[in-house]
Amino acid sequence: MFVDNVKRKIQIKPISIGVLMVIYTSIVFFSTMLVYWLMLLFSFVLLIAVKKKKSISLFIFYIILFGLISLVSSKCTISGWIGSIYTMGLIILKLFPLWTLAVILSSFGTSAIIYSLRSLQLPISLCIGVAIFFRFIPEYRAYLSEINEGLKTRNMGLSIIRPIHSLEIYLVPMIYKAFETGEILSCALITKGIEYDCKKTSYEDLSFTWKDYGIILVGLVFLGITIWKKL
Repeated sequence: MFVDNVKRKIQIKPISIGVLMVIYTSIVFFSTMLVYWLMLLFSFVLLIAVKKKKSISLFIFYIILFGLISLVSSKCTISGWIGSIYTMGLIILKLFPLWTLAVILSSFGTSAIIYSLRSLQLPISLCIGVAIFFRFIPEYRAYLSEINEGLKTRNMGLSIIRPIHSLEIYLVPMIYKAFETGEILSCALITKGIEYDCKKTSYEDLSFTWKDYGIILVGLVFLGITIWKKL
């Protein structure tokens, strides 16, 4: 019964999202605006299918950021620190399809990501590193919120006048958390026998379906359009 529930839950496989991220990365800075909007729309459709609640907050964030960038470009002189912030905002907007796919990939379990990467015959160290990176993005985001709440109780926070101090009060707790997480992961990996050189299996059905092939096909279409426009 548990395995059947997992099969119903996992409809899109991690590896198809990973392949789509590779395709997006190769064309995101070279694509036309039409392809960019299509990539963004397709990413949001996938996010809605996987994490509907998260798609709402991410969509609101994109609308707010897009509105601010448009307002700055029309009302302000793009120079100095305003120009720097404006450029950073443009980069975030340009890479937003990738951020959306990263959110989707972080919703999968560590075991599912590792097994999917292993099926491509990739080195185990790379599989573990990639899986842990995407798995712990939400964890560190939550921990950053905890640090922020702790600083508020001490009447501390970010200060433009003291930028180095502002960095320290966030960076030091995050480094401590990284070491703590590393110890926990090491114990978990040893317990699960990750270092033994034998064939690993998964209780989750990670075989490709028509949905995964369709996702990759859409990415290849975006790639083909971008190459065609550039030739």
